[in-house]
Order: sequence, then structure tokens, then C-alpha cells
Amino acid sequence: METLLLTIGFIGIIFLVLTPWRKTGTIVAVGSIVAYFYFAGVESWVPIVLFVVGLILIVLEVFIPDFGLLGILGIGSLALGIYYTVGDIGLMVRDLSLALVVSTILIFVLIRNGYSLSNFNKIVLNASSKQAENVEASEEKTEIKVGMVGEAVTPLRPSGKVEFSQEAQAYDVLSSEGHIEVGAKVVISEIRGTKIVVRRQK
Repeated sequence: METLLLTIGFIGIIFLVLTPWRKTGTIVAVGSIVAYFYFAGVESWVPIVLFVVGLILIVLEVFIPDFGLLGILGIGSLALGIYYTVGDIGLMVRDLSLALVVSTILIFVLIRNGYSLSNFNKIVLNASSKQAENVEASEEKTEIKVGMVGEAVTPLRPSGKVEFSQEAQAYDVLSSEGHIEVGAKVVISEIRGTKIVVRRQK
């Protein structure tokens, strides 16, 4: 029973990492592994901690190429966690070997059918999309020049912030006429490097 639960837990982790079925994989993995330790009658947190650390190291091995060091440490940690759970090296070898063999076969089948590190790729694609959107947004900003009309979004005393055109971005400006209240229309009278000088619109 425990061997089957451990194997199903590994299968859930593989589905979590390699397929779009993240929620299903997570539920299967967590449920099976919790049931494994429950039915094995674990009496200490040490085996669970070793097991979880081992899983984390193995997953990290997939994303961080380090000549297999993390994978070896992960398998070692898993083996210790299982050994401290079942208390017998023979049972430990049986349980871990079966889980790893089934997992390897499943990984091979999934890769042959076009699955890959979908979750990792999705994160990278989302990050790339956001960066591209930020670049496009910055490219679409209105060019600030003398004569442009804007609206004060903070009091100018004499410095403050003004929005020009329909942009959501507010620019730091300096009033040449002292205090100007929020909501007042202002016009750019001068640009000195990065300093924008405005006056009240007549």
C-alpha cells in the first residue's frame, strides 16, 4: 500500500512539473505523500523534512544545471526520509526504486508526446510578455515639449506633479508662478534638461 502511494505521489509531481494539469498534479502529489507517511506510521518530522527537501532538490535539478549534484543530494535525502519512515533498507530500496522506475517511464512517455517544462516556460513567457508590454508602453509615451498643456495632479508649491495628454504617468514639474492648485491647467514654458517648468494656462 505504502509503495503504491509513494509511486502515485511521484506521478503527481511529474504531472505538476511537465503538464498543464498543475492543480490535479498538486492534489495527487500532496494527498498521496501525506497518505504514505500516515499509513507508514511515521512518528517524527525528520523523515518528512528529509523527504520534502529531497523533492525540492530534485525539482531544482531540473531548472538549475549543476552536473547532477542537486539531483544526487535530492535522491539521497529522499532515501534517508524513506528509510527513517519504514526502518528497513530493503523496503526503502524497493519503494524508492519502484517510484523512480515508474516516474522515469512516465517522463519518457510525456516527453515523447510533446510535453515539456510547461509551468517553467509559462512563467518565462509571462515575464517576457510583461517586459515587452512595458517597453511598448514606454515607447508610446507622449514626447514632452514646450507648449504642451497638462493638469496638476498635486499642488505645485512650486514643485509638484502634472499629467500631460491622456497618460497615466505624472511628471515632476516646477511652477514659474509659485503655488498652483490641484486640477489647474498648466502649460510647459521651458524645459531645462530633465527639469520641466510650467505656468498657469491663460
